[in-house]
Amino acid sequence: MVTKNESLAMLVLSYLSFDYPTLSPQDSLQKALKVIEGNKVPALSVLDGKKWVGTVTALQISQQLSLAAKLKDIQTEFQKDKLELEEDILASLPLFESTGFSLLPVVNDEGNWMGYIHQNVITQMFIQSGFTGKNGGILRIPFHVQRDSMSVILRIIEENKGLMVRSFFHRSEKNPQALPEWVIQVQTDQFSQLVKSLERHDVAIEKAFVFGQQEDVDQLRFDLLLKYLNP
Repeated sequence: MVTKNESLAMLVLSYLSFDYPTLSPQDSLQKALKVIEGNKVPALSVLDGKKWVGTVTALQISQQLSLAAKLKDIQTEFQKDKLELEEDILASLPLFESTGFSLLPVVNDEGNWMGYIHQNVITQMFIQSGFTGKNGGILRIPFHVQRDSMSVILRIIEENKGLMVRSFFHRSEKNPQALPEWVIQVQTDQFSQLVKSLERHDVAIEKAFVFGQQEDVDQLRFDLLLKYLNP
């Protein structure tokens, strides 16, 4: 049973970082590029007061014709990927993967910037929770209510000696028409067999992250979570 304190520890708000700066729409592109490169990150958040405007990358800035312009002049090009303050920490995985960022902005219900999440906290969270390199992983399943059955998926997990540690649904803001993804953290020594069993039952798996090295895992079909987060 998950206690209130354990549930709170799974939320993004428990892992906020303020070790990296933010930028202003009034900053010149030259200044913004210097700050981003000086902090050795690919991108930083832009704030208008407390309001999060978006994320600008060093690549976006370097592609501009003149670095004398201001960030507000390229605001339409800002990245809009973000995390909500009370989302599950695992919700950061698809965003870290799709953006290639090492930092993700966290905002509250009013759209105010609350801090960053650094990808290293994911690694530390799993290490501190006692996960080893051979006992589980994370599944991302595009879930269709008329095709997929939660009870069937949970039964298959149990049949493969698995324990669902926690799960949540994630919907892409970039593609509202896409199916919501059911993200499941599973503890099992038979992770690759579990994936094969799910696929035999026509359960579509978008992505699978396995904890550590397992010899029977086809590396073309899986990402090693800790290797992915610490290349």
